[in-house]
Order: sequence, then C-alpha cells, then structure tokens
Amino acid sequence: MNWFEALALAVVQGFTEFIPVSSSGHLVLMQIFFGIEPASAFVYDIILHVGTAVAALVFYRREVAGVLRGLLPPYRQAPPELLEARRLLLLLAAATVPTAAIGLTFKKPLERLFASPGAVLIGLAITGAILICSSFIPTSSRPLNRTPWWKAALVGVMQGIAIVPGISRSGSTIVAGLAAGLRREDAVRFSFLLFLPAILGATLLELRHPPAGASVPFSLAAAGFITAAATGYLAILLVLRWTRAGKLWQFGLYCWAVAGLAAVVLGKR
Repeated sequence: MNWFEALALAVVQGFTEFIPVSSSGHLVLMQIFFGIEPASAFVYDIILHVGTAVAALVFYRREVAGVLRGLLPPYRQAPPELLEARRLLLLLAAATVPTAAIGLTFKKPLERLFASPGAVLIGLAITGAILICSSFIPTSSRPLNRTPWWKAALVGVMQGIAIVPGISRSGSTIVAGLAAGLRREDAVRFSFLLFLPAILGATLLELRHPPAGASVPFSLAAAGFITAAATGYLAILLVLRWTRAGKLWQFGLYCWAVAGLAAVVLGKR
C-alpha cells in the first residue's frame, strides 16, 4: 500500500463512515481495485475507523461528557440534566445490546461477505432503497429523551444488520431513528453516538485474532488516522445539513450509481 492508496482510503473512510453511503462497501471495492492485500488492510482499516470515532467523540463531546456524568451521584433527587443524561445512556444501552448480539452471533458468516464484491453491490443497492424511502417519513417533533427504549433497540438492530458490507451504518440508523419518530437532528445525533460503543466493541473483537503479517508503517498509520478524523468531522457537518433539509434520498441515488458502475467495472475484469 503506497501513500496515494493510503490517503485515498482515509478520505473515503472519513467521509463515508458518516455520510450514509457505506464506508465498508467503499473500502472493500477500493481495496479490490488497488489490489491491497487483506493482511495489510486489516490493521489500516481499524486505524481509520478509530480516526472517525475520534471525530464523532470530538463533535459530540458535550453529549459524551453528559452521559459519563450521568453515571455519577447523586442518584436520588438528581437534577434534570443528570436525569436526561441517564435517559440517553439507557437508550444507547438498549440499542447497543442488539447490535452486539447480531455481531457476535453472525460474525463469521458476515466476515465472508467482505470477500464478495457481489454482496457489496447488493448491500449498496439496499442502502439506496433505504435512503430513498426516508423521503416518505413525515417530520417529527419528538425529542430524543422521550423515545421509548424499544424504539432505540430497533435502531440498534438496524446497526447490527449494517455489519453487512454495502449497507450503510449511518444511513440505516438515521432512517430507523426517523421512522421511530425522532427529530432529524436527534436521529443523526443518536446514530453517531451509537457508533462509539459499536466501534469500540468491534475493534476489541477484531484485535483478538489479527491475520499473520498484519502491519502498517507508522507514518502511513498516522497520516491515515489524522485524515480520517478530519474528513469524518466535516462529514458529520454535511450529514446534519442534508438531514435537516430532508435530502438523504439523494445519497440513495448515489449508492445505486456506485453499485451500477462497480458492477460494470468488475464485470470487465
């Protein structure tokens, strides 16, 4: 993997992790086109995902700090801000449980899909359909802290399904949040906060069994991390703007276009 390939992957990961077009699908297709070995891609993918997690952590630092404060006393007659933080913590936990259950149960069969370009193309087509359907969801005024826990759990189920390469994690969870009646800004916020425990758990799980020869030069790793974090932060701003405007469906057309173009290119190989 050379510098151009490394930085290209970092930019794509940073943007597509939060822009609802499937970072996993784009990375798999790019690694195929560049001819990058799976062993070297393994460590670098984790580094890029951690970079985008840092972007979300910085962007939503106040919400994360509030959730952490919610773990502290007082537990009786707590002020309203602590009660709201604990409610958010409960919703995140309710959504994280089904994500973890799906990931642990179907980890091995889903991992095989990453070696299948056809599965990625189908996943992108499904993502496109999900995003286009978002345009038919009516606007809601329900705040996040009034959402029932079981609706948060359904968002977590969608995040678990998004382990399939080509299905956008951010797209599926944002649309699930909109369908659950969340305000547009809250659907985005909940999706990106939910990403943090998911990526932490996935990273720890993957690092238990790294492939032989999995290593990346420090300079490439550092450059990729910074690039993914910077582009990820910008992507969050863009997604918020596009979600408020109700234009997620346009990303659905993009997913269909990428799937079609990739099918043509791969068909000629």
